[in-house]
Amino acid sequence: MLDQATITRAIAVRLHDTTIGIWQDDAQDPTFRSEIFGPLIRMLRTRGWQVGSDPDIVKRYNCLRHDHRLMRKGALRGSLEITGRCIQIDIWAETWPKDNRNGHRYDFNKRQRLDYLDRLRVQALESRIIGWLERRASVTVSRSEQPRLAMDRIAKGYAESWHTDKALGRPRCDYDHNRRSADGHLIEHGQTVWAPDEKGRIVRGRAFYNLNCMWWVVLAKDRLTNKACHEIYAEQPEDLRRKRNGRQRRERLEAGIAAAVMASDFRRAETLTRIAFGEEPVWRIFSRKNDCFYAPQYSGYTKDANLAGRYTRQEAMREVRRVPHILHAIGPDGRREDFGCQETSNA
Repeated sequence: MLDQATITRAIAVRLHDTTIGIWQDDAQDPTFRSEIFGPLIRMLRTRGWQVGSDPDIVKRYNCLRHDHRLMRKGALRGSLEITGRCIQIDIWAETWPKDNRNGHRYDFNKRQRLDYLDRLRVQALESRIIGWLERRASVTVSRSEQPRLAMDRIAKGYAESWHTDKALGRPRCDYDHNRRSADGHLIEHGQTVWAPDEKGRIVRGRAFYNLNCMWWVVLAKDRLTNKACHEIYAEQPEDLRRKRNGRQRRERLEAGIAAAVMASDFRRAETLTRIAFGEEPVWRIFSRKNDCFYAPQYSGYTKDANLAGRYTRQEAMREVRRVPHILHAIGPDGRREDFGCQETSNA
């Protein structure tokens, strides 16, 4: 039988893709960790899951090691974490071609990518967790699923968005800079446009306003992408065969340079540097605020100078002059350069 304390506990289980969210109604209940999170880990272990610490969390945020766990069973991988009144379980596998450079864990539509048997195992895990919780609390279950058709997904997004204008049926685009295309035209809601796909190839579709400068582009009946207005062409661009993937190409080249330097293959590193930058000297950007280098393509930070992003002088100068009180550049000779913002000195 359930005791009185357990009867009064209310839990909402929210299912989305391969994510299981367990939310407690009472944010002030101190027993959520001891009576739900801890026993849930033990239940998973009895079901054959290996649950242990997350090495990355232990290394970077050791004080959170008890709140963040990794789990695995067969080909399935998972993360288990508690934050306040929420427990979240994310499931993935490493059996499909990886899209996200950070790993399979961060790919979208993970349920569809799972092998058939693994998909059934995830369904079984959801049922077992819900049944286990129902013996301890009053449980309500909701599932969030994306419609298959692109236009239905857009309609669902409009219906759920706080920014939707009730009279218009979608968010309003009040500023021209949020609809100015890459070729200088103003994009109209529902018009035919051209945009690069995930591999940089130009494809044709119809644009529907999303929010701020972002637009949904319907590429096919069941295919949808989200692009900034400056990535969209209102008129068919020339040379459709040319890929617009300069950013991805640069990232791959910089990763190759760093790997070659790490392997002491300096001849290959020199060749890749010449391909990426020609004869221009290479600069790095250092943030005094974060005590780290900029990562490639201005995305993130790193303390490793070899893994730091490589930039031309013009790129480094433009970024340093944007926030000179925080940034300086490191030149090819290892000297610090503030480009006239402050006195040049050794790094």
